[in-house]
Amino acid sequence: MACSPGAVPTSSDAERYKEDLSYLRPTYSEITDQSDTIVVSQNEPMEKSIEAKFDVTKELNAILDSIDVLRRDKRFVDGFTIQVYSGYDSEEATKARGRVYSILENSNPSLKFEEPNFKVKVGNYYSRLEAQKDYALIKEKFSSALIIPQRIYIQ
Repeated sequence: MACSPGAVPTSSDAERYKEDLSYLRPTYSEITDQSDTIVVSQNEPMEKSIEAKFDVTKELNAILDSIDVLRRDKRFVDGFTIQVYSGYDSEEATKARGRVYSILENSNPSLKFEEPNFKVKVGNYYSRLEAQKDYALIKEKFSSALIIPQRIYIQ
C-alpha cells in the first residue's frame, strides 16, 4: 500500500551508459577574411559608427510624456508605512518614537494624535517588500509593529 525506499542500484564503470554524441555538436569554421574586423588602438578613436536598426526612443519618449501628462494632477501614490505604536498614553508614544531613532538612525518617525489614540509611524515605502527590511529591524524591539497601507503625498 505504501512506497518503501528501494535499494539504490550500484554499477561499475564498465556497466555505465556510453554513447558518442559528437556528431550532434555544431561545427564552426574559422574566419579567414579579416576585412570585417575592426582594430582600434588606444590612441585612435573608433571611426566606424554603428547605426541602430530598430530604435524606439522617439516612440517611447512620446508614451512616457503622455503618461506624465495624465498623472500630473495626481498628488499622491498608494504606499505603505510601519506603525510602531498605537495607544492612549502620550508618554509611551514619545518613548517609542525615541527608540525608533536608536534602531533606524536616518528615519523620521512621526507622532500623531488620532483621537483617542497616539500613533507612531515611520517610513514611506512604495511597496510592502521595500518596507520589509526596516520592519524586520523594528519588529525585534516592538512586537506590535505592523506594515499598514498609507497614501504617500508627492511634493
